[in-house]
Amino acid sequence: MKSWFLLTILILGLLPGIGVIAQSSPQLHSVTLYNVTSMQGLDPKYYSFEAVGYLPPNETPVLVTVAKNLVFNDTAFKPYYLSVHIPNGSYSFILMNVSVKEVNGTQFDRPFYIFVDGIPVFWGSTQEIQNSSASVDLTMFENLLHGNVTFEPVLVNLYDAKVNITGLYVVNITLALYPGKAPGNLPNEFIPLFVNGTFNYNYSYVILNPNQDSYTSPVTIPNGTYRMTAFLYEEGGGLDEFWYINEPATRDILMYYNGLLTSVIPPYETIYTGGIDLFWWKPLPSINTLAFHTPYQIDLTPLLAMGTKANITVSITNLATAKELTGSPSFDWDLSGFLALWVNQSNPMISGKMVQAYSRFLDSSPIFAGGFSGVHYQEGGSYTLTYSSILTFLHGDEIATVSQSGKFYASQTFNNIYQFAYLDETFKEVANESGFYTSSMYLAGNYPVTMQISAFATPISSPNKIPFNLSYAQNGSVELGAYYSYFFNLNGYTTRQSLQENLTAQGGFSGIIEVINSYRGAVLVKLTSNNALTQKSLTFTYEEPGVTAFKENFLAEAGQNNSVNATGYYLKIQRSFTPLSGTLSGDPPYHEAIKVTEDRLVAFHQSILVGPLRFALLPRPYPFL
Repeated sequence: MKSWFLLTILILGLLPGIGVIAQSSPQLHSVTLYNVTSMQGLDPKYYSFEAVGYLPPNETPVLVTVAKNLVFNDTAFKPYYLSVHIPNGSYSFILMNVSVKEVNGTQFDRPFYIFVDGIPVFWGSTQEIQNSSASVDLTMFENLLHGNVTFEPVLVNLYDAKVNITGLYVVNITLALYPGKAPGNLPNEFIPLFVNGTFNYNYSYVILNPNQDSYTSPVTIPNGTYRMTAFLYEEGGGLDEFWYINEPATRDILMYYNGLLTSVIPPYETIYTGGIDLFWWKPLPSINTLAFHTPYQIDLTPLLAMGTKANITVSITNLATAKELTGSPSFDWDLSGFLALWVNQSNPMISGKMVQAYSRFLDSSPIFAGGFSGVHYQEGGSYTLTYSSILTFLHGDEIATVSQSGKFYASQTFNNIYQFAYLDETFKEVANESGFYTSSMYLAGNYPVTMQISAFATPISSPNKIPFNLSYAQNGSVELGAYYSYFFNLNGYTTRQSLQENLTAQGGFSGIIEVINSYRGAVLVKLTSNNALTQKSLTFTYEEPGVTAFKENFLAEAGQNNSVNATGYYLKIQRSFTPLSGTLSGDPPYHEAIKVTEDRLVAFHQSILVGPLRFALLPRPYPFL
């Protein structure tokens, strides 16, 4: 439908080499970490890094090297199998640091995952130049990280010397285990989902597309399981890397448990370091790029009433419609997940009764209208789910109830050279369990994104044969956010996180690019203009039993204004960690309302999206569009 397209672009032959990356170790910061106020300021030792950080306990950690200078060269989805011994002990906090550097030439941004015995514990991607660092909290996996375990890092690197894609990635992974009393609300068993779903590598991973838009995992639940939660990671790929500007622009992940719709998972609009405008993300990456910090979790405890055998199915909405509109099946989604279980084998479940099972999912489907400024599109929907059960165990009864609700709305205006796109997703899940144990969980979020972009592409060589060259120019802006609140209490042990992360980027570039595949992947062979300004801010609060509660404030700005040295520079980086006195525990914030972001442009589009359909759906001019 659009005659222009967005690209995932790799800088080719434009950037200087990188230096040696230092072996990383966790550090304690309670004051401003960096404050770079000019181009001449001192940049941090990592070219790119995540805004989310942690304030560990004031204890000397036990350091475990998982990987040291591990090289990924044309590895695709093949994992390394690293046997790691976790020292015996009790740990109040577990932090994993992952650092990556790119060497030996140019390379695309690549997906990067880490599994432990098939369970995903890290979900992210690489910076396609220089180096990057990210840390993730693995405290929840303490009962998995015992004794001898197998780490399986997967960095989907592909090598193609014919088009000068020769870059290698070198990875270091370090665990920091802080001695102390372990939290009392941790799961003690884990079951990976989607194992061998697409590749026979024995870890949790499946790729869905319009020709296979669902996948079912049969699982056996240990008897004595009294609480069960599913965790899910996701990312769009292929023609759905920028799914939120496609038509249809809404995607939801539907999870079914023995045929019942038990969850609707809104995906995050992750932008990788070569996406849309690659100079926006050099050096400052987007939200949830280097490491994903807001995984969705689904309380499935009421479904235990259905017995110990289950089929868990996931599917993606609107893939068939995307294929119908474009004729292409290349709208891919990569999923990974696991079940976290709380198990007491000495207290088996005797019987279970489902007393309420309700689900409703509505999607308006795409609505198109013609107008003076181009084609107008909108789509919206909502969902509500409630499940409640009475579970009878040998030593007592448990009443479990889960309610989930959410809504989404997309609006676009586009023509041959311009697109405005807006998407907002809000979601909330509330779970309560009472009886021989008490538990409550609250999860809520809001993922808004607004983008406008103008792009011009003129073929220099025949577009009927890949690779081919284009004279290309684009300019635009993007604004997105991640607003995420999580509360979990089990028998008085409370975990709480709250994240508010905002990002804006604006600017453009021009030059000559070479399209090298049907997914819009391209290398930039000549850069003639380049300007960008990217700003990111974050407020992050964290509480875990036995760990000092803290609040992180982060602010960074980065710029581009050079067509020769396009590495960019930091204008400002401010980061502080403040211990919070007292406690954040207490009642979950049920009174908090997750407000849908209102954009005046959305109201404008709603007012003009009237009248009959006055245009034909035409094929895009190039086979890769």
